[in-house]
Amino acid sequence: MALALSLPPLEARPANPPETRPARVQPWLEDTLKRDPVEAAGVIGDALAATNRVALSESRRLELAERYYGTALTLWPNLERYFAHAQHPLAGDALGAAKAALILATELATAYKHLLAHEAEKRILLSGNRLLVALIHRCLQCTARILINSYQSYAPVPPRTWHDAHAIYLFAHQRNLQMTPIASDTAEATPERHYVQALLLALANPYGFMPGQLGQVVQYLQNHAHWVHITDVAPVHRLAKAVAIIPVGHDFPPFAANKGGNIDGSKLFLLTFDLAFQIQEELRGLDAGGLPPPGVANDQSGRAEYVALLRRLLRQWAIPPARQFNRLPSRARVVMCAGLPGVWQYSRGAHPGVANIPTGLPTMNACQVINHTPGGYALRQIDAIHAPLRIGDLIALRVEGRNALQVAMVRWFRNTLRGSGLEFGCELLTDNPQAAAARSEESPSGPLLPAVVLPEDGTEGSAPMVLLPAKSFEIEQAIVLRHGERANTAVLTKLVEQGPGFELYEYIAVS
Repeated sequence: MALALSLPPLEARPANPPETRPARVQPWLEDTLKRDPVEAAGVIGDALAATNRVALSESRRLELAERYYGTALTLWPNLERYFAHAQHPLAGDALGAAKAALILATELATAYKHLLAHEAEKRILLSGNRLLVALIHRCLQCTARILINSYQSYAPVPPRTWHDAHAIYLFAHQRNLQMTPIASDTAEATPERHYVQALLLALANPYGFMPGQLGQVVQYLQNHAHWVHITDVAPVHRLAKAVAIIPVGHDFPPFAANKGGNIDGSKLFLLTFDLAFQIQEELRGLDAGGLPPPGVANDQSGRAEYVALLRRLLRQWAIPPARQFNRLPSRARVVMCAGLPGVWQYSRGAHPGVANIPTGLPTMNACQVINHTPGGYALRQIDAIHAPLRIGDLIALRVEGRNALQVAMVRWFRNTLRGSGLEFGCELLTDNPQAAAARSEESPSGPLLPAVVLPEDGTEGSAPMVLLPAKSFEIEQAIVLRHGERANTAVLTKLVEQGPGFELYEYIAVS
């Protein structure tokens, strides 16, 4: 099989040839690492990009690629500190770090793909398959880093990344190398394992991860991806659950089989039944009071966040939700502000005496509707100055020309890495937010905190909910809820959602 990868053309005589002597490149890399990480990554990425576009012997290209790869392993964690927890849209050093990290990963993948394409053309491999396997590993490792950097910065995956990843795995499979470890002491590090981890990461709806969750999921995949298998045998039922379709020959990630759709050409299938069973068993253990894994805080908030993440992964990998409504395109405009204090101030009703609330209403920022469903909006920021947002932010929004206020949660981002406004999706929580105030029943003299009541929506089994400041209350706690002219006692029965600065509880009024 010919391995057709997306590679830039090589110049035999470039106008400005880069330094390609390993003895000169290594000390230059070491010296460059002493600079600011963002500046260093930009300079090193540019040098590698130039190297990827000149003709070199394969032995020299391999030696240079390994030196650049070792340098990148040092740089990436330092770059992530700038943007992994930053608000969006990214700006300044955070934007520069995100772009530099992604370019460096992309150029490293290009370097190793040059080498793999050349090695794959050989009819006789004098050294056996050792170098070929090593290059397949490196290509898939660099692909994984491209995905991680893209998802961490909520930026699009560079073009042809998925096309080449599918092609490399299929090549390894046809050469019967997909289960060959890179070394005898790391038997689990096979090309298929790297590829499966990348596929599962894409299936997990990574543009909806809250800051810090991507690292948790990557670690989870390293420990659990062996429960997932790839096959070329189609499932018995076309819309089977716990099955994803791998679109070989296309430049897009896998998608759940139960979402339907069809593609031309060959395809593979990702089977996640066993992984789903393992997640269910872990959830049962946590529900029974078992300890979370190392690195997860064993308090109410930490356990709740981890359980919510596991339930989300189970849903995305085993029973991904099908879209209930078609997206309707629109050119309407909305105005919005983020944060519980702003939502509280704009909500309907009397605003009881709550301490430490700024005077005056917060500024509303303009967005254009891209499309909408009864459950939410896809929006694009259009103001000259873009309001900072985070995944999970609570927002108040109003469609221009209407008086009704809506409350929603930011569920996903799409960042251009050009310093322009975000595209983001939000899920509606209510069309009828009502301002209230809350304090613990056990502290009659305690301060009143802002609260927003979300009345029952009229569907059977629905319960009223209340938005409260984060880490101020807990499940089964009795609170005094001042709502309009009434002051009732209520018990918080279920933590439904939590995000930056707020928690959403179901409650029962008891008096």
